[in-house]
This record gives sequence, structure tokens and C-alpha cells, in this order.
Amino acid sequence: MTKSYEPPLTTNPHAPLYRVDKGIRAAQQRLDAAIDAKRHHTSQNLAFEVIKEAREGLKKSEQLRALKIKELAQRAAEAD
Repeated sequence: MTKSYEPPLTTNPHAPLYRVDKGIRAAQQRLDAAIDAKRHHTSQNLAFEVIKEAREGLKKSEQLRALKIKELAQRAAEAD
């Protein structure tokens, strides 16, 4: 289950949001891997802990993206 972002995640390596979007993609992959591991892992407590950490990482990545978008908007406003 992937979230849709506004603006959409960029794939252009020269775009200003590329590094942040790359971090979001990596966090989503870690979360998906943690959920898959939970299905096959015998220790449910460990699996829940890993999923919790992956979700926190994804949340931090999304917050970083929001801050970067605000920063870019502020720079654009100052340039005008």
C-alpha cells in the first residue's frame, strides 16, 4: 500500500527533491520488507518492533519532504 504524494515523487536525479524522494522510496521498501518478514518470522515481538521502526523512518522521511517543499517555496517567493 503506497501513498500518493503531492507533488508526485520525482525520478529526475537533478530535481531538488530527488534525495528526499529517494529516502521516502527506501523507507517504503524497508517497511514492506519488515511486513513481509513478519509473515515468515517466528518472533512476533521482534517483527512488530522492526515494523514500528520502519514506520517511524517513513514518517520522518515524509516530514523531511514537507520541510524541503516549504523551503523551496520560500526560496521561490524570495526570488520573485
